[in-house]
Amino acid sequence: MPQYSLKYAWFVAIILFIFQSLHIADIYVISVVFPQILDEFQITYVYGGALITATAVLSVSLYPVWGYLFDRYSRRLLISIAGVIWGFTTWLNTLPRSFAEFFVTRTLTGIDNTPPSGIESLISDYFLPKKRGKPLGLIGATGATGALVGTTLGVLIGYAYGWRFLFLITGGLGILTAAIVYFAVKDVPRGSSEPELTGLTIKEELYKIRFKEIFGPLKKPSMMFLSLQGFFGVFPWTTLQAWVFTYMLRERMFDEVTALFAMFIWLVVMILGNFAGGAIGDALFSRIPSGRAIVGAVVVFLSALTIYITLTWPVEDVNGFIILGTVTSFILPMAGPNVAASVTDITQPEARSSAYSLLSIFESAGSSTAPLIAGYLADVYGLGFGILYISSSTWIVCGVFFTVLALVIPRDISELRRLMRERAEKLRGQPG
Repeated sequence: MPQYSLKYAWFVAIILFIFQSLHIADIYVISVVFPQILDEFQITYVYGGALITATAVLSVSLYPVWGYLFDRYSRRLLISIAGVIWGFTTWLNTLPRSFAEFFVTRTLTGIDNTPPSGIESLISDYFLPKKRGKPLGLIGATGATGALVGTTLGVLIGYAYGWRFLFLITGGLGILTAAIVYFAVKDVPRGSSEPELTGLTIKEELYKIRFKEIFGPLKKPSMMFLSLQGFFGVFPWTTLQAWVFTYMLRERMFDEVTALFAMFIWLVVMILGNFAGGAIGDALFSRIPSGRAIVGAVVVFLSALTIYITLTWPVEDVNGFIILGTVTSFILPMAGPNVAASVTDITQPEARSSAYSLLSIFESAGSSTAPLIAGYLADVYGLGFGILYISSSTWIVCGVFFTVLALVIPRDISELRRLMRERAEKLRGQPG
């Protein structure tokens, strides 16, 4: 069993859920106040997309560094440091008076955008393998929760007091939550929740990744297919995050209140979808090793279909659009927790943060260009077409990769379990 009680494990998951939700809210609020920023700095959609792309590129370049640090040192401390960086860089972003200055300071906010690799690694050491889908689903729900909080703050504060005051608030939340994580969360030895190591004393120094080994997880076929689906799979998420609120205002002709109402419903449903996806994945994984991959394949094919129907629905039917968006919003996030749990199913404990970071590199390498592409398509064909084309096409590709993953992942899961049994035998043979 894990070192701490199940009750405390869920307490930690909830604290990290709050941290990451508010972190994503800080990232997301810019999409809500983008109309203000576009007007103040007199820029087009392409420049707006380039702004998000630049921030993502900086984040990607730091993923291996964060992953290595999370696998070597205190994950609690590093998550707290990331929160402090988030706060100060967001505050810095309130100072510019020209777009060039704003571009630089906004890009710097990408420095701290990698705590998920440490959070998911830490969560995996609090929960048994067959029980990880639900807590990882909770962490996955931070995308929707953060967007919900960010949208609410953006509309209630950003449109009332301006985007600079809004950024001061969200930056302050970074400092506050960093302190909460530091004082409320305890570190746990890597590998504590592996069934084979139950009752054994695990010394952290026994299993620590070396820097030259950070790309090791990519040698596993399953990790390659998880990464390939991730390359395409986050295209739609990044595009929707950047442009869906603006799309509702400018092409669906919603007012801010109606758009906020729709976003509120969708994001609440996304939270439920994340948790449901993790629970379904846990149930199927308990029966067959490829269970999580099968869930992922079904979900992304359905996502491509439902988002196509939603975005092509008649503009005049507001209620129909919101209802279809609600159905789509429940389906979209269900693959996420199964991807996160699959990484822990095939990767040794001391390399999981690096594995998550590698997955994030693939995801961001593709998705960092999505807002820019969507911005270009929006200028030429309309914002709705840009969102629709990127989302449907890339999710179909993801479905193919998930299907192949279902065929290859059982072998990598079996290999990890063999490695854990070998370690257990060595630990039992060591003198106490």
